Amino acid sequence: MEKRVAIVTGGTRGMGQDISVALAKAGNIVYALYRSDEKSAMETKQKMQVFSEESDVLTCNVADKASVGEVVSKIGNIHGRIDILVNNAGVFDFCFIEDITDEYFDRVFNVNFKGQLYMIQACVPYMKKHKYGRIANASSISSSFADCGLIAYGASKASIDIMTKTAAGELAPYGITVNSYAPGIIHTDMTDSMITERGDTQVKQIALQRFGTGEDAAALVCFLVSPQAGYVTGEIIGVDGGFFKVQNPIRAYEYVKEKNSK
Repeated sequence: MEKRVAIVTGGTRGMGQDISVALAKAGNIVYALYRSDEKSAMETKQKMQVFSEESDVLTCNVADKASVGEVVSKIGNIHGRIDILVNNAGVFDFCFIEDITDEYFDRVFNVNFKGQLYMIQACVPYMKKHKYGRIANASSISSSFADCGLIAYGASKASIDIMTKTAAGELAPYGITVNSYAPGIIHTDMTDSMITERGDTQVKQIALQRFGTGEDAAALVCFLVSPQAGYVTGEIIGVDGGFFKVQNPIRAYEYVKEKNSK
């Protein structure tokens, strides 16, 4: 089979880097898109090319439709196809309702929602041509669990959930599946300050009693964009260790500890 061509936005840092490398390891030609961090981009390129020599990194501002169109066209012209899109790029900032400005709100939605929409619009023509496509969008646990200070972020991710389900229906006739992965607290540089500030409290609400890793998220994404996931579409799947799935999961650990001590 000809190698699949994959695009990962926000693909050179944290969880995105882990996704890009995992997809390259699975045998895909991966283009990891980034905006400005040249150091992490070169590191990602080196890691991907260990498994897939044709993989590369490209700069792209996903909030700019022209930038998206230019990069996608470049990849499409090289390979004549785009098979996989992972919409991973996003911004995560706390801002309380009294402090929200138009500039802040627009920045969050332009990257988190419009950026994903622009990428889908640009990649779909290539997928339609081959009657095959896999799209995985980054949602979040915040799309359904409200969190103080995350009005704009949560709303942008809730919008992704609706777009995912709608796009799954609209694109199904072309052999394109669309799903979302919804991370809980994945320990990356983007969430490091939050974990430092309130991690001791939050980890007690996670059934598995640990924060997630980029590899945890990458494993789910790799399945969703694989040929084996051909009958999975329109789903928002959590990768959160059981965060908020049950109240006080720590009680189970205390029970087991007490039982084993007898």
